[in-house]
Amino acid sequence: MKNLFWDFLFPVHCIICEKPDKYICDDCFSHIPIKTTSFCPLCQRVESFAGRVCNYCENEKKNIHLDGAIVSSYYRHPVLRDLIYHFKYGFVKKLAFPLAKLLAKKLFGLETFPFEEFVFTAVPLHQKRQSWRGFNQAVILGEKLQNLIAKNNLDIDFIPYLLLRHRYLKPQMKIRSTAYRKKNIVGCFSINPKYLNKVPKKIIIIDDILTTGATLNECAKILKSHGAEKVWGLVIARQGK
Repeated sequence: MKNLFWDFLFPVHCIICEKPDKYICDDCFSHIPIKTTSFCPLCQRVESFAGRVCNYCENEKKNIHLDGAIVSSYYRHPVLRDLIYHFKYGFVKKLAFPLAKLLAKKLFGLETFPFEEFVFTAVPLHQKRQSWRGFNQAVILGEKLQNLIAKNNLDIDFIPYLLLRHRYLKPQMKIRSTAYRKKNIVGCFSINPKYLNKVPKKIIIIDDILTTGATLNECAKILKSHGAEKVWGLVIARQGK
């Protein structure tokens, strides 16, 4: 009844073209491209399979724990950028479904990447930020993605709260310095005590936007310190790309 009341006061329409009934109409959604090339998520210079961390970064840079980051689309695309903004800051939870469709399209396009062998989780929010927003956008994306994959007769395990975030910090996207982003995120995450000694060997971490990769790398560090062997990221888009 609450939803019907709000829909009556503020009728749902496409945030791009204002057609009624959906927050993003099929026509506008069809214009969002799926990323066809992948680059190392750290240096962004070397083309790599599915966004694997390149050999140079593995060999030359210290404290690299992330194995790769799969990027679904282009942040610079105006339709996608508007969708992400309304999802995160306009609190339009229903946009999780079309955004999860982009994640699914990208995964199914990686013909030789065995994503079904991985357990999926989400980048956690601090409780204070989650209370302000009302939801964790990465968790909702993961739930919708799990449902979409199931419709293609594949099962994936999704553990939304495998990681916990116990420090409340300034959002990474508001920090310009790459070095400070890395420093800012250190020590923010821990394993949920429920999953101590139960951390899967292969894990994909879902998030909305990739910036420098510092958040995903810090998550990967914690997961690998508790027994994970392969940790990848999966995001809608990379900021600035």
